[in-house]
Amino acid sequence: MDDARKKLRVCLICVVMAAVIVGFAYYFNDVRTRSTMDEGTLVRHYITLRGGEQA
Repeated sequence: MDDARKKLRVCLICVVMAAVIVGFAYYFNDVRTRSTMDEGTLVRHYITLRGGEQA
């Protein structure tokens, strides 16, 4: 039983680490390389505050 818990713990740690690595890869490759913000709720709110038309 103790061996099974150890294997499960190692497996869960690997899954969490993989999710963190994939998240960092997504952020650094996709989000940071965009030069303009042209979509999303916050962008629409910012445009509205500046007096522009809401998309």
